[in-house]
Formats: sequence, structure tokens, C-alpha cells
Amino acid sequence: MDSRVENIAKETLTPIVRQALDQPMVVPTTWEITPIHGGWGSAVGGTALYRIVGQTETENTWSLVLKILYERPGETVDSPYYWKREYELYRSQMLATLPQIGLTTPLIYDCAEFPDACWIWMEDIQEEKTTWDSTTYRLVARRLGRFNGAYLTGHPLPDDPWLSDQWHCRIVPPLADIFDHLDDCLQHPLVRRALPLIEKDEILSIWQERERFCAALTRLPQTLCHNDVFPANVLHSKKSIKLIDWALAGRGAVGEELVCFVALSLYSPQNLLSQAETLDQDIFAGYVDGLRDAGWTGDARLVRLGYTCAMTLRGLAGVKQDILLVRDESKHDFLQRGSRFGNIKDIADFWANIRRFRLIKMADEARGLLGMSN
Repeated sequence: MDSRVENIAKETLTPIVRQALDQPMVVPTTWEITPIHGGWGSAVGGTALYRIVGQTETENTWSLVLKILYERPGETVDSPYYWKREYELYRSQMLATLPQIGLTTPLIYDCAEFPDACWIWMEDIQEEKTTWDSTTYRLVARRLGRFNGAYLTGHPLPDDPWLSDQWHCRIVPPLADIFDHLDDCLQHPLVRRALPLIEKDEILSIWQERERFCAALTRLPQTLCHNDVFPANVLHSKKSIKLIDWALAGRGAVGEELVCFVALSLYSPQNLLSQAETLDQDIFAGYVDGLRDAGWTGDARLVRLGYTCAMTLRGLAGVKQDILLVRDESKHDFLQRGSRFGNIKDIADFWANIRRFRLIKMADEARGLLGMSN
């Protein structure tokens, strides 16, 4: 634990606790600090999350979440994973001016900057929904459509340099080291399960068309995207749905917002891969409904084009991710603990099946839509 967290002073906590309780005179007396695990930042390094629970002198209980973003040396402001992006977004209050769409950020109590890190003090949201059904997916997608639709119908699209720009296109160039040596990678038996040889040529042909998919995204109507929406980052409270983890947020094409939502939901134990088409249709239909709620009257085929092109690019990134994971034996126990499958071979087979949907099928659909638009 960061020593600065262990030694948090009462003077630091007092104004934040007063905000959280909406009681201007209370004073925190005791508290406990517990690390929270998860989030994209934890995966790439440089993020820590803590829950702080305590009492006041009048025995009122309070709880806060502290998110710390640590500087990653050499990471520039235009990086897809820029370490400071979420801090800048919350500090700017950019999303506070959005119309009421039933979708909000957590309450932010304070933001503090240090030479090597940024601290974000936020509300501790208790998730009220334990399982998701098709109605939930469609409802969240509809509110995402309203969010994206606001920027397509007059709400100013921000141009802050710390926002990501064409996120799915920006993650493609670093994939070359894997695709240029794919035959060497396929010497590993687990790689051949995750990426069957029979599909190698098809996947390589998609890789060769990557610039075509990127170019299509840049021509589509542009909006502001969260870029990391999936059930773990969506918290339901009594009054609204709250999106957390805005580290990838930035400007992108209409439809691009749905990529993570569909792709990562496929890994949920409650979603069978045989239901992928239904999940895709429910989320897409809800999103288009939300765009219409916001007043956007554009062609839904443009939305589908943005979605399928970006999904294809993210699917290419999944090839590299899966290859690196199955080749690294130190990761196998972790993968098995977090999976519905009992061994790494079954996990590799599952990944291969997901790839057929979110890469090969999506690329075929994107090609068809591109042919119609030419």
C-alpha cells in the first residue's frame, strides 16, 4: 500500500467525508483502508483502488473510494492509455453539462495532483443488480445511445488533447510484432488452439485490410465515447446508471461505443456463446433507440458500420492478447481461476470460438457494409 494512503490525515479526510455525508460539521474519527482489485488500469499497471470506511464522532458510518493514477514514464498525452486521462476528465467536469439521459459518472469529491500521481476521491457506489438479463443490456445500450447521440445533435464535441482520438485505430500499429511473426507463434500448441491454423489466412487477410477499417471510422459521424463499457464498469443505483473507469474516453465514430460492451459481455458465465447473436442484436437495437431518443436521424447502417469496423480492430488486438496469455505459463493459474473452464486448453478453445464471432464474422459484415457505402 502506498505509504501516503496508509498515513492519510484526518485533515485530508474531513472535507471529503463532509461532502459524502452532506453534513458540514462532522469529523471522521476512525477508518479502515482496504485495497480493491480490478479495472483496466490495474491490468496495464499504474492504478490503485482503495475503499475507506469509517465513522464520525457522532457514530455516522461513511465510505469513500480513492483511485490513484500513477504516472507511467514515457506515456504521451495522445497515448490510447494515457495515465492521467480520467483525472483530467473528472476535473474538467465535462460530463456535468450533459442533458438528463439516465447515465452519469460517480460523484467526485476531490481531485489532487502529486509529482508522480493523481488522486481521485469518489463516492462508494453499492451495486444493486447482481445479474443482467436482455432487458438490462438493452436499457444500458439505450442510455449509451442517448449519451453518444447528444454529441451528434448539437452538444459540443470536446477537443481536449488528453482525450483519446480514434481509440480503436490507435491500438492497431503495436500489433504488427505478432502478425509479422504469426507462423512462429503458431508453433506453440496452445496458440494453435486459440487461433486454429485453418483460420490463419482469413485472419491475416483481415490484418491486411486494417487501414480500410480505420479509414471508414474516421469518415463516420463523430461523438464522445467511454470506450470501456461492460457490466463491471456499469453500476446501478436507485437514481441512475453510473459509468466508472473513464481512462479510455475520447472521440470516436458512432457505433464504436458498443464494441467493448458486446465483446467483453461474451466472456460472462451467464452469456452462452450460442446466444452471441441475440446479445449483439439486443445491444445494437437499444443503442439505436437511444440515438433516436437524442434526436439523431441518421442511417442505422452507418452505426452498424462503425460498430463492426471497430469490433474487427479490437478483435485483431484480441489475437495478440490471447497469444501472449497462452504462451505465458505464469498466467495460466490466474486464467483458470477467473474462468468457467477447468483447464487452459478449454480456455484456448473458447477464445477461438469467440474470435470467430467478434473478428471473422464482424469483418465479413463490415466488408459488406463498406461495399454498400462505396
